[in-house]
Amino acid sequence: MKNILLTLLALGAAFSTVSGRELAHIQVHEWGVLTWNGNRAVLSSVPGTPAPDSAIPGLPPDHGEMLLRAPVLYFHGPTFSGTVVVKTKNGSIFDIYPTVPDEDQEHNIVSWTADFSYDQIDEYPDFHGMAPGEWNYDLWRTESALTISQANGWNDKFLYYETAPATTDFLPYKPGMESLCEEYMDVNALVIRRLNDGIYFSHCTLKDIVYNENIEYTEMTPDAILDVLYSWSIDLINFDEVDALWNTWSSWMLREYVYDPGYDDGLVLYMIPAELTDELSTIAVITENPQYLVDISRYLIVAMPLQRR
Repeated sequence: MKNILLTLLALGAAFSTVSGRELAHIQVHEWGVLTWNGNRAVLSSVPGTPAPDSAIPGLPPDHGEMLLRAPVLYFHGPTFSGTVVVKTKNGSIFDIYPTVPDEDQEHNIVSWTADFSYDQIDEYPDFHGMAPGEWNYDLWRTESALTISQANGWNDKFLYYETAPATTDFLPYKPGMESLCEEYMDVNALVIRRLNDGIYFSHCTLKDIVYNENIEYTEMTPDAILDVLYSWSIDLINFDEVDALWNTWSSWMLREYVYDPGYDDGLVLYMIPAELTDELSTIAVITENPQYLVDISRYLIVAMPLQRR
């Protein structure tokens, strides 16, 4: 009996080890901000850097009302080689980093083939102002992410793309909506407003906004909004990745948007529910050596004007 038990334990340990190898997961973390365009770009990047104007190079003329700007992809887990494919059935992909050969990109799809490792990067690429969003790259590099290396000698810590959806009808809330689906009543939201010469915020729900519930505003402290963004990111992306988002967008969220007439009533932020993110784009990772399972976590936030009925 003792020998049988020992044999079973040994088999169990071996099975566990094999299963552990087979079930090793690559984790893809994505953050991005979907912004209300209103037929012109209303966004800037970090303070003191170039701001997009109404004619965005490479943007198709029928780009619709919103832009998903600065979607940044990070990779965690075991080292691997493979191809990352981003595709949209709703609009176009018009800015990417790093660039790829023409055969690896169409108007709505892009693929990168690379090695993903823990190698140190001694020197980051320098494109001298030629790469999209380059002024933000130092903000987007996180030490915890795998290093991405291509055969042409390019190395960095993230992949980047921008897409403009042709329709945003899938969103649970847009400015001025008069009703809301039951399943999205409790989606957490933030409202940021300038009141009495100060900046105030409310952590509420989409139901509160759509149905004019009593929204209580609190004077904002420097870390108040970031703390909420951290809470939304649990089990999705790392805090240093939230920091990258915040450092990119905080100046716009807290100051610059208030000077745009479309945001006179305030700014609404909410996270797009996971089941709706494929309406913006899809991400696939095809591993070659070795093969691993892939988990994809997407932290996509809407930033749009508050328009009350």
